[in-house]
Amino acid sequence: MQIRSQVLKLMATPHADTRFHDACLPQAIRAATGCRSHEAWETLWALLADGLIYLDPERQPASDNWRWKLSERGRRAVEGGPWEPHDPEGYLRRLRRQVPNLHPVAYQYMQEALQSFNAGCYLACSVMLGVAAEQVFLGVAEAMVAALGASAEKLRKELDNPKSSQNARFQALRARLEPMRPALPDGLGDNLTMDAVADLLRITRNEAGHPRGRAVDEDTAYTHLQLAARYLGKMTALAEHFTQQAAARSSTGGT
Repeated sequence: MQIRSQVLKLMATPHADTRFHDACLPQAIRAATGCRSHEAWETLWALLADGLIYLDPERQPASDNWRWKLSERGRRAVEGGPWEPHDPEGYLRRLRRQVPNLHPVAYQYMQEALQSFNAGCYLACSVMLGVAAEQVFLGVAEAMVAALGASAEKLRKELDNPKSSQNARFQALRARLEPMRPALPDGLGDNLTMDAVADLLRITRNEAGHPRGRAVDEDTAYTHLQLAARYLGKMTALAEHFTQQAAARSSTGGT
């Protein structure tokens, strides 16, 4: 039940009755979502705690006439693009729809990244994004090794070496992928995607794999979240491409 997104949309509707009284906005929420009374109220207070809405007394002595209003942050959530981090429900719903085969671990860390972002923990958000990117990248690398066999021997050695950093593994994958790019479908493996994934992998770790400990501000975390879903989707599609190649190779007895 996507109550939060519905509440934000209701509040952004021109001339909506957003008064505090139970017969006003809470009733509209119940009618729009089919939720129970306590769920409507829990959602309103949760949105307030997240800084997306606030209560404006409007000089009214009776609290029933106070109005729920969108904060500037809440308005950005309503008016933002499809990958709007301030609307985590909408973000994850779109992610599930557009990247249904995203690795469950990567999806879990994307959830954590959004929760961290909306709690103002931007470094934690970036760490979660980096882990999600690692999970998807490793899926591509393993699928490529299975599909290419001996011609991906260098990449296989990097994956098998516990001392190899993720950066070394990523560079080995990229080097093997480069001559194949023109033949890949739908622009998979393009330089923009690979650069973006490399950036996600480097958010919190240097090339040796050690924590950077650098500060991450809201704008940086926001940008990474907007871009991450697109690029993780393309990398997931790339992994599926190599998985299909590996299956075809296996069926013909390739080595």
